[in-house]
Amino acid sequence: MVTEIELKYSLLESNEQAKPEQITTTINQLLSEHDVTFVHQEKQLSNHYFDTANLTLRKNRIALRTRGTKCFDETKRFEQTIKTSGTIIAGLHQRPEYNIDIGDAKPIVSLFPHIIFQPNIDINLLQQQIIELFSTHFTRHTWLVSLEDAQIEIAFDCGEVACQDYVKKPRIYEIELELVSGDSQALLVLTKLLFSQLALRPGQLTKAARGYALYHESLTLASHVESKLPNNGAIVEKIELSIIDLPKKMQLHNALTHGIEFSLNQLQLCVDSYVEIPSFNVLSKVSEQLILLRQGFWLFDELLSPDEKALRNELSYFIRTIHWVENARYIQLLINKQSSYQKENSINQELITKLQLRQSRYPREPQVLALLHSERFNNLQVDLLSLLLKRNSDDTLKIDNSSSLVEFAAKHLTNSTKALSDELAKLQKPQDSTSIELYLTAHSLLIRALLTTSWFSCLFAEPESEIVKRFNMPLLDIKQGIVELQSLSLLQQQLEQLPKQENKLTQWLANKSENLITALDQSRAKALTMKPYWP
Repeated sequence: MVTEIELKYSLLESNEQAKPEQITTTINQLLSEHDVTFVHQEKQLSNHYFDTANLTLRKNRIALRTRGTKCFDETKRFEQTIKTSGTIIAGLHQRPEYNIDIGDAKPIVSLFPHIIFQPNIDINLLQQQIIELFSTHFTRHTWLVSLEDAQIEIAFDCGEVACQDYVKKPRIYEIELELVSGDSQALLVLTKLLFSQLALRPGQLTKAARGYALYHESLTLASHVESKLPNNGAIVEKIELSIIDLPKKMQLHNALTHGIEFSLNQLQLCVDSYVEIPSFNVLSKVSEQLILLRQGFWLFDELLSPDEKALRNELSYFIRTIHWVENARYIQLLINKQSSYQKENSINQELITKLQLRQSRYPREPQVLALLHSERFNNLQVDLLSLLLKRNSDDTLKIDNSSSLVEFAAKHLTNSTKALSDELAKLQKPQDSTSIELYLTAHSLLIRALLTTSWFSCLFAEPESEIVKRFNMPLLDIKQGIVELQSLSLLQQQLEQLPKQENKLTQWLANKSENLITALDQSRAKALTMKPYWP
């Protein structure tokens, strides 16, 4: 048995530099320019994945594969492999793996160590029941690289995933870097070198995971039609919180790494979702995960080194870079014929044109994809991964035993809630500012309180606990209302620029804002009476 340690990246295919021949040329040139010793090879691979009809192996977190490999004039060689469950952190995959040479593409399960399988699994019966579920076929270019006393294999795979008699064949177009020997830090150094020339993003799904998904899809015999996310005409989607599951007995410094790992994985899944179906809603979720990550760096500030604090600044850079997406969402809703605005009003075409012009000034889909595959964005994620690996292996980290995680969390929940409550309480008294302005001012404190809840609420109640839901409900209602106020504010700004006054729409805006403020005041009053669920 060996433990496979590798990084997986998907390639962006939407530019000339992404053609297969260009990718191989780029990697060859990059390694040569940096005087990196390597051996390049090209081969054809056919992989077949097996399980029983009721997925006995999958249920036991085992993947069984046979692989046929052919290099030019060589005879095709076959190998069977079992991979058991492992860990995935920010695209870094670590899994126990068992490899055995065989004569053809049919697996012989009894050749594997029986310790791999659960005691209740009959090996002979398993052999009779296994069937092929799916296959992957691709050309693989490999570079065996020597770097910093380590050996690393770079693999560029180009091909497809297939199920028998199923028309859909998802594309394989990815790069893997596997540590053959030496320190894993060399793996990160080489990865950063590739970022400088290739448009990549971390891969959360293995070829096997994509194959299993295709297999389940093929069983329905239903065509998979990709479409834009539906818009039901509401102002925004229902706002929900990402909850980080922190064990109560976890040490303080472990809570930081646990939360960063969770948020980083969620971030990369959101990026994958955007690449598959680009939309402002999904890009907004990318922004939310970046903000959740940054909140961890604020909450645990006292535990961070100067270099680690610098990552917070880098997170802030990307949050600012895609901050425009919220305005873009609002405008999209305003000009959407199915939105409540369009249904309730016959909006002036000149106003729609102005909104569309403003929308056109925001970055387009190719620019967003370029950002999400950029060297800087990838370097940020690798630096976060490096932080996790360093902290998980560093036994010398100083732990402040005077403050438990529960005490630490309760203090932050209390402080963030009090700051928000103080701001909301101002709305009970006459002010020079309007209620709209005050609610918008309270927005940042509201976000901070909700983010702190995302990090720490699980220490005091279950993730789906009613007590937490009840506490958060008025806060989420306020957040939803503020989002609607922001969209109305955008509409008002554009309305004021029209040469002719739109009396009907102006009155509608005034009524809508007044109703929103009334609803916000009710949610605010409820929020101020909520008792903390933490000690």
